[in-house]
Amino acid sequence: MLLLPFVVLELVNRREFNEGFPFPLFALLWALPVAFAAVTASTIQTLGSGKTQAGGVLMVRLMLLGLIAWAWISILIDQMPCFLGIPNCD
Repeated sequence: MLLLPFVVLELVNRREFNEGFPFPLFALLWALPVAFAAVTASTIQTLGSGKTQAGGVLMVRLMLLGLIAWAWISILIDQMPCFLGIPNCD
């Protein structure tokens, strides 16, 4: 559901150009939130188990979540002109 607005924008605004659909871009934009959800679920499970020595692991997971979020937002900002139909956006 997170990518649906961007897929619609891509299909509507780029159909006049002779380009193929950017499947690798949308695969990456899908995989990053899936990885974010998996790390978040694992972190919540670890915290719920009551392990007291999870401080270092928690910090690594939080940094990984930040990296995943930063990567997703950066790709989205970079590709927004393409989604909006601006020619020669790459």
